[in-house]
Amino acid sequence: MTQPFRFGIVATARTRDEWVRLARRVEELGFDSLLVPDNLDGVAPMLACTAAAAATTRVSVGPYVLATPLRTPGLVAAEAASLAVLADGRVEVGLGAGRPDSNDEAARLGVPFGTPGERVARLEATIHAVRERVPDAPVTVAAHGPRMLRLAGRTANVVALGASPFADEDDLAAMAATVRKAAGERAEAVTLNLNLTAVGDDVPVWLSRRMGVTIEGLQAANAAGLVRGTPQEMADTLVRRRESTGVSYFCAGADNAQRLAPVVALLSGR
Repeated sequence: MTQPFRFGIVATARTRDEWVRLARRVEELGFDSLLVPDNLDGVAPMLACTAAAAATTRVSVGPYVLATPLRTPGLVAAEAASLAVLADGRVEVGLGAGRPDSNDEAARLGVPFGTPGERVARLEATIHAVRERVPDAPVTVAAHGPRMLRLAGRTANVVALGASPFADEDDLAAMAATVRKAAGERAEAVTLNLNLTAVGDDVPVWLSRRMGVTIEGLQAANAAGLVRGTPQEMADTLVRRRESTGVSYFCAGADNAQRLAPVVALLSGR
């Protein structure tokens, strides 16, 4: 079964007024969700999501994704339940085992980061805790390697594929196959998500600085996270990628909201 397209914007707050304007603009442009990254030096995701929900009426909000090694499962579940109340159920709870630099954040917080096995176990316990407190909230699990992809396939409503910026459609299809095999009978109900690397000709500055990503490099790799051209050409690209990989839920940074909006309009409901 082909799932309908969904589109989200990933952003963080800098000032209250700017955040409220962005949330309302994301909704006006037709996006389905406004998601907030988990960064210890940024605005706390659950607080930013609450403010965004208060300023909107339709879009879903949620963290993308919480580093579960930095929090207890019970705390995450309690905050997710509170957000679900304040957002009137418009919630997507994104969870992950932590970025590589989450180790530094754990040290700053004075909590153990844990071994890879311990972090995966903490993530799984958090998923169960959230499901108990907010059973109707979709749970997104970020996954990259086979172990995490299998866990996400077994437990998540949405699997955010943590692919390399240079991953091509074959790479995404292989990750998707691992997810769906692990999901078993519920495979068709699992939504696959990808955060687009670049929309048009501009690579996000942070990605260029951190990983040396360029448009030329993405083109050479036939990167699945790159979409370019007219709105119709970008829409056609995403339709093809949904067919080849199963990914139907695409996110992008706030700087690309205006650029991606015509594509959202073309693919809404499809």
